[in-house]
Amino acid sequence: MARAVQRDDLLSFRFLSRPAVSPDGGTIAFLVHRADKESNRYESNIWTCRLSDGVLRQMTFSGREKFFCWSPDGSSLVFASERTDDEGTVFYRLSLEGGEAQRLFSLPQKAGAVWELPDGRFLVRARWVPSIENPDEANYQIFDQLPFLANGQGYIGSERTGLGVYAPQSGTWKRLTDETFDLASCTMKDDFSQVLAVGCSFTDVKPQTNSVCLFDLADGTSRDLTEGLAMSFSSAGWHGDDVIATGCDRADRGVHKNPTFFKLADSALTPLSPTLDTGLHSTVGSDCRYGQADQTGEFFDDGLGLVYCSTEGFRSFLFRLNADGSSSRLTDLSSVDSFCVRSGVTAFVGMEPNGLQELYVLNGSGVRRLSHFNDAILSELQVQPAHYVSVQSGDVTLDGWYIEPLNCQPGKKYPTILNIHGGPRGVYGDVFFHEMQCWAAQGYGVIFTNPRGSDGRGNDFDDIRGAYGVTDYGDLMAFAEWCAAHLPFVDSDRLGVAGGSYGGFMVNWMVTHTDRFKAACAQRPISNWVSKFGSCDIGYYYVEDQHVGLPWDGRPGPWDDSPLKYAANAKTPLLLIQSSDDFRCEASQSFQMFTAMKVLGVPCRMCFFHGENHELSRSGKPRNRLARLREISRWFDEML
Repeated sequence: MARAVQRDDLLSFRFLSRPAVSPDGGTIAFLVHRADKESNRYESNIWTCRLSDGVLRQMTFSGREKFFCWSPDGSSLVFASERTDDEGTVFYRLSLEGGEAQRLFSLPQKAGAVWELPDGRFLVRARWVPSIENPDEANYQIFDQLPFLANGQGYIGSERTGLGVYAPQSGTWKRLTDETFDLASCTMKDDFSQVLAVGCSFTDVKPQTNSVCLFDLADGTSRDLTEGLAMSFSSAGWHGDDVIATGCDRADRGVHKNPTFFKLADSALTPLSPTLDTGLHSTVGSDCRYGQADQTGEFFDDGLGLVYCSTEGFRSFLFRLNADGSSSRLTDLSSVDSFCVRSGVTAFVGMEPNGLQELYVLNGSGVRRLSHFNDAILSELQVQPAHYVSVQSGDVTLDGWYIEPLNCQPGKKYPTILNIHGGPRGVYGDVFFHEMQCWAAQGYGVIFTNPRGSDGRGNDFDDIRGAYGVTDYGDLMAFAEWCAAHLPFVDSDRLGVAGGSYGGFMVNWMVTHTDRFKAACAQRPISNWVSKFGSCDIGYYYVEDQHVGLPWDGRPGPWDDSPLKYAANAKTPLLLIQSSDDFRCEASQSFQMFTAMKVLGVPCRMCFFHGENHELSRSGKPRNRLARLREISRWFDEML
């Protein structure tokens, strides 16, 4: 008999990432992860799937693998692992026939990707930390640039991500990108002769424009293909002999403007997708992923067109950009989380409605599911379906969902939580969301929607610059009131609200603008856009872009959009969830809100997680993730 979803079920889920097709197209390698409470970390191992018969095989067993690549002949896998205590990065080779992995080489830098070249050398994406003169052996850093900190990386000073080439024959390790270049993404040409690198060179303030540079791997020379162009590129690659780039100019929509496909030649751009009005990655939210590579703007040439991932409405799909600029949808799942195209094979990790991640492949008849890692645990659970509703808010129709409490009894009213996604360019959909299933299992109704500012519906819907707390707040309140009036299980007098990041900002905004909710939980929130300008990794450009002002220029936007300005209005009991090492929505944002609530006599509690960052709810240490779920439930149990 199926049972209720529990917090500890997190430890039984399997998370898949980084599918990579072999050179001959016959095998897919990928990573499988699981949260381990005892070691308080995630175990990660490489698996393969042979497409001829669908046989799955676990290739490594240390649980410490990070990333990998195929050898050029497809006979082995080269991977990085933390199975030893070495500093930097250690690389190994494992034959596809199995056996023990052989140590290849180590580098002093932390690396994030590797490619084996046919001549035996290795191209590596790594992080360089500049040395400083320190004769006193003191414990300090020198900051002389922006940003000087980064979420998930800490205080970065003048560190740079770049490319280097390691030659095992001579043992030489040579940096390919210069000391000021900061790499955003890179793509290897199919014949391994060249690599396209997207990034920018800077010495003071990192600009929001960047370049596409072509590196020749034979002689190490490079040239800027975009000289004179004021663009923000996401990715670049090849379509035949043509260089293709994805990006935008941000001129009229700011940092969240949807990108375009361009043909790049002689520092000139020719639009290939003039009518495309979507982002180029999946923004479907879930707390059941781990180890995903950032594939924003990435695409692959499958011989028929350019395959890319995009969120359309509230689901993310694979599409093919055709020669005439039109797009064809290739998948029909709820979410495509990571993907790869090689040798005519398209492999991807995705989620079906109310499902967890599995491995899939596109074939002539459609999508074929290759794995069943999460079938056993899902068969044990009473997963409550997310029911779709459409709700009118002014002249906009909102996509929304509700989850009934487990064993919901007709005629009985239940406390209900409005959950608000982050972003604001995220979206909710119908995929499995562990925290919401836990709430439903504990007797709460859950309601959620995609207000204006969310992804998937074009620039006009997505763009809320200068209107934070206006259109989005109106949409969320309209949806909450519709649910209270039309869903029979909702107890209108026992509504709670929760959200993280942008959703945490919106929770703080709500408790300072309405007393409609009986309890609230703001996770990694924002309370003061003015102070955020100088205290997080993106504030120096994001605050002016989204809130139309700088702290010193007299424009009121940043302070007018700050919940702290309206703190005296607050009455709703507020729980704050904050991580010490969150440099995206920094700890001072919660400190300011907590202090204001305490001074004003509003019931408030803060749970402060040491050693965690902005990703606590998605990839935090397993024990901390479980504690977070417990504390949120305890708060709503007390207050609702």
